[in-house]
Amino acid sequence: MRNLLGMLLFLLCGATATQAQTSYSVSGRIDDPEMEGKKVYMEVYDTHRHIDTATVRNGRFRFVGTADHPYFVRLEQEDRKRYANCILEDSVTIDLTANQPSEGGPLTRKYLAYQAEKKALSAGTKQWKEDYRKQHPDTPEAEYSKAFNDRLFSFYSKWVTQEQNNGVGEMAWRDGYMQFYYTNSIETLQTLYARLGPYLRSTRFTKGMEDELINFNNTSAGKHYIDIEGTTQEGKPEKLSSFIGKGKLVLVDFWASWCGPCRQEGRESLKPLWEKYKDKGNLVIVGVAVKDKAEQTKKAIAEEGYTWPQILDAGTKPMEQYGIVGIPHILLLAPDGTILARNLRGGAIEQEILKHIDKQ
Repeated sequence: MRNLLGMLLFLLCGATATQAQTSYSVSGRIDDPEMEGKKVYMEVYDTHRHIDTATVRNGRFRFVGTADHPYFVRLEQEDRKRYANCILEDSVTIDLTANQPSEGGPLTRKYLAYQAEKKALSAGTKQWKEDYRKQHPDTPEAEYSKAFNDRLFSFYSKWVTQEQNNGVGEMAWRDGYMQFYYTNSIETLQTLYARLGPYLRSTRFTKGMEDELINFNNTSAGKHYIDIEGTTQEGKPEKLSSFIGKGKLVLVDFWASWCGPCRQEGRESLKPLWEKYKDKGNLVIVGVAVKDKAEQTKKAIAEEGYTWPQILDAGTKPMEQYGIVGIPHILLLAPDGTILARNLRGGAIEQEILKHIDKQ
């Protein structure tokens, strides 16, 4: 019986330890008479869950309580004129005009150090680009982009790795995700994702984007293509598989009529390539119009003078299947449908073609 009681106490103590509460006190000043007697709300970023409310009295507000984690949170005035982000812990002082804490404990100091380093990194970007171009004048665009991403990756990876279990790491992960997602740098995003610990992987934010990374990985270089269905300009059914197995490299351009960068890539990169290779019999370009209406796509094709094959009205499914987060997105397929490269742009397109075209 004693052994049983001892085991129960051990389990209870262990459960308590894993559910340790975070005590917090977060306060600030609001120099706005209209906010007197009104509310300031506290919300957890990851779940959008409202967890606390404070009333403004004599121009000040204060939150005091406990939470089940040192969350990354957002404070917002009732009138929504001002907000601030912070990490839950004791003795946090908020500066709503700066949208962040002005002082606090260890996590707040890390928060402010992270923000300061990110600001310095951003401020130094222009000089970094100028210096890099001077030192590497003949570097291909793809290598330049990789060097730039490596610079940013080092910053986000450092913070995500050393702050695995609190809101500082969550904030860095969110920022890194947005940086690499919206610049279509999914390979870098995948590498950053691999650095996440159990807590950051458990967040709703991370769970919501895992499918994209899985689909991207399933269609990375070396994997087999996934077929795409749509229509021709004449309205007949068309598939990407119609162009596979013909002894040609297949350059697939995911684009849309409303996408300015897509049309620029078509004019400046794809049209010259098409004119160069269309009669050689070893390369075909296939446009795939996504998130677009067929009539708008056909109008853009006529305006731009595209003469290579097109798959219209493909919807959003191809973007989901290939884990594509932004267009234009151009990939190169071997004649047998093996994916050779993806996310190609500008001069890197022909560089990749030349690596493989003589092997066909």
